[in-house]
Amino acid sequence: MRRLAVFLAILILLPVAATSEDPERTVDISIERKIATYDLGINGGEVSPDGSKVLIFGEDGYAHLLSAENADDESTDIRLENETTKSLRAASWHPGGKSALIVGYEGTVLRFNSSNFALGEAEGSSSMAGLNINAIHFTAGSSVAYLGTDEGEIWKYYADTFTLLNDEAESRITDIDCLKNKNICVVGTLNNGIAIIDQSDTVNWISNSRQYTWVGIGCEDATMNSCTGFASGLKAISIEIDILDTSKSEIGMVNVFRSLGGDIISDGQGVDSSSIIALAPLGMVRWNQYTTDSFLMFSNENATEEDVLLGGDSYAVAWENSEYSGFLVTSQGRIVSFEPASEVDDGGIPNLLVILVALCVPGVFIGLIYWNSPWLQRKYANLFNRKKTGEQ
Repeated sequence: MRRLAVFLAILILLPVAATSEDPERTVDISIERKIATYDLGINGGEVSPDGSKVLIFGEDGYAHLLSAENADDESTDIRLENETTKSLRAASWHPGGKSALIVGYEGTVLRFNSSNFALGEAEGSSSMAGLNINAIHFTAGSSVAYLGTDEGEIWKYYADTFTLLNDEAESRITDIDCLKNKNICVVGTLNNGIAIIDQSDTVNWISNSRQYTWVGIGCEDATMNSCTGFASGLKAISIEIDILDTSKSEIGMVNVFRSLGGDIISDGQGVDSSSIIALAPLGMVRWNQYTTDSFLMFSNENATEEDVLLGGDSYAVAWENSEYSGFLVTSQGRIVSFEPASEVDDGGIPNLLVILVALCVPGVFIGLIYWNSPWLQRKYANLFNRKKTGEQ
């Protein structure tokens, strides 16, 4: 009988233990539309400085302009003419918001004019011929942009001139981001660690950063002289920047999202000092650089529940228009809206089951104490016998 009581206790406690490890989603998702009936091969996107437009890009020279607030409305779309058949891999808006550069394979550098929606080859881009460009970012307060290639080279763009700054890395430059209050940028690589580019274009490598596989860089908090590096293995790592001497910059706190499935593949733009972390298989996490808080937005299971094809799709770009509210664009061209999750979550434990567990768990423990206490058993037997005698 004692073994039976122990077994029942374990059975009752199992669902509580299992669910306590799993983070709850914080947004509801809904597929709004698909840009085309075929797979577009979208590789990414970039939100304009004023937050009104999103420039998306992909394979075969694909480029498209969406409304950030009304991405679900097809009438707001602007399809840009293909100026190349090369794969487009990254984009960055000029701080003024009137133009953007889109870069890609085989030395592709395109300039987008937001006034007339013209897209054409950038002047001076012949210097990049043959290089596969994978990352680009303009500094906060100038017309300087830094580019990174699959070959590990770091280039500077200014006034239609491209200049090689550093070629020490041997692996792909995966991402570049810059401080919002200083013209200092952070470069992430697959296997060669983190580099800091200071305001005089000097490149310094952080010595203890080579142990991580960097897939994204986020410098979202304008008040901090630091960024967050997102690394394979579900890691968000603080990058502490010495703005007076960037050679003294170093890696700080390492946060590991142990309760998540999959892995980090990229990051996007949130609001209020936050980044959207992209997961594979498809899922998203919201990370706040200032507070270091992280919350699961939705998991691959949630995506599959919405649509099995969505669960098999992959992240291209996502952004917030307000906290926990915005859009995701997938690589195949699905536009998915998200908003704060409703209070009633059908995917959670039913309320009745919670009540039953709350009632049963104390009873089981009392039962265990009873079955392991001969003294309590004798007292109960005596009490039961006295009541029975009194009734007679």
